[in-house]
Formats: sequence, C-alpha cells, structure tokens
Amino acid sequence: MKSYLRAVGAHLGSLSRTDRLLALEGLEAQLGELLEAGLDPREALGAPEDYAGELLDALASDAPADEPHLRVLGLPLETRGPVSAKVRSRTWNPESPRLVVPRLLGVGWTLNLGALAVRLRLIRPDDATNEVLDQIPERSVRTAQLAPLLVAGATAGALALMWKKMPDRVASGFDAFGRQNRTSSKISMLGSLMLGVAPAIWALRRQASTEDRLVSAASATTLATVSASAVAASLLSARGPRGRWGLLVPAGALLGIAASLGVIVLPLRAGLRHAWRNVAASREHTGHER
Repeated sequence: MKSYLRAVGAHLGSLSRTDRLLALEGLEAQLGELLEAGLDPREALGAPEDYAGELLDALASDAPADEPHLRVLGLPLETRGPVSAKVRSRTWNPESPRLVVPRLLGVGWTLNLGALAVRLRLIRPDDATNEVLDQIPERSVRTAQLAPLLVAGATAGALALMWKKMPDRVASGFDAFGRQNRTSSKISMLGSLMLGVAPAIWALRRQASTEDRLVSAASATTLATVSASAVAASLLSARGPRGRWGLLVPAGALLGIAASLGVIVLPLRAGLRHAWRNVAASREHTGHER
C-alpha cells in the first residue's frame, strides 16, 4: 500500500504541498478500505501514474460538482474530493433536493447536509446566498472551525489518559451487533485518532471562502465525531469485552451529522440575522428621509 502511495505522490508534483498532502491522506484512507476488502490497489485504481494523471485531469476539468468523476459498474467513483472546493461543496447544496450525493472520495454516496437542513426546516433553499454568507461574523466562522478541533482534542486527551492502562491488543473491528470480532495492536488506535485530528487541523485554514471554510469545518466535525466514537468503542471494549460497544460507531456517525449541521447552520443563521437587521435599518433610514 505504501509503495502505491509513494508512486502516486511522485506524479503529483504540480499540486501545491497542501493539496498534495490532502490528496495522499484521502488516498491512504481509500487504500485502507481496499486492503480490508482484500482488493489490490492496482486492480481497483489502475497503475499509480494513471491514477495520478486522472486526478490531475479531473481537478483541471469543469465537471459538474454533483456528478462523480467516474462510474464503476454503475457506482459513482470520486478522486477529487480532498483538494477540490467545488466537489466539497456538494455536501452543502441547499438548492438541490438530492439528499444523497456521490462521496467526496472513493466509491459510494454521502449526505447533502444542505438538503437535509431544508427538509428539517432549519433554513430555506435560498438562504445560503453570497449576500448572507458575507454577513456572517468572523467570530462565528472561527468558532465553527474550532468545533472539530475541540472534539479531536478531547479524544486525544482521553486516549492519552488511558494509554498506559490499555492492554497491548485492543478491539479494532465489530460485528453488526456491536460485539468485537477483530483485535489489533493498541498502536492502531492512533490511526483512528488521526482520522479526526488531521481534518480538524486542515479545517482551521483562513485562505478560503466563508462557505468553503464552513463546509470544511462541518465535514471535519463529522469525521472527528466518528473518530471519537471508534476510539471510545476500543477503550470501553478493553474494560468490558462482552459489551456491544461497536454500536457506538454508527451512533457516532448520526451524532456527527447532527453536530455538522449545527456547525454550518448556526453561523448561517447569524448571517441571516445581520442581513435582516441591515434591511430593517435601511428601511427605517429611508422612512426618516421621507
């Protein structure tokens, strides 16, 4: 897996260092999924140079954000997600009624948080305009960006406190009923932790549009919550091996979706309030002039 990763990285020299790291982090996660499924990366993704070439071509193309880069046996396959703001935006598109959209990376689908927020009547489809986004206070955006880091930091702290008390091998896989069915070295828990830490750090960047910063923070919050639930499941399984702690993982995914909605909807509503106040003040000023 590492040789494939290095070979792809060698052909991504035209990307910036940050984008190259993001692409390789995403690819590493995808390779992990292929490894668990017993699939050879070269058979599933093609030769490293071909994969890198397709990624660079896709980033340079004008393919619609809602459409995947490729389809394999009818399933959407995306390679651009980690480094394309346009593709990332598909997870927040209130104007689209589609609840399920192609994943940002790999095969399958993910959730359109914008459509979900509209169906839950948290916002209207036309609320997320550029005028409203421009009215969002900077402190609200920064608070949203800190949310995933707080979750990841709490997870890291809990793991650090428990580390010395953990056995050498811990639960790393669970069956459909939440019981552990696989163990690994406790070092593997650092991988689960990094699933939340790396996106949380990346989501802190300021050099992006307000919408992209909020969308990135929402995605990082989901991953940080899933990471926290996976670490918690392993920690609790070490203390009570017969418990159904694996059920924490799907519960964490649902909690992560709810938290990510808050991360993006609350700042948006703050922007709406500012926009409404500005309109009211403008009307009052016009009334005084008359």
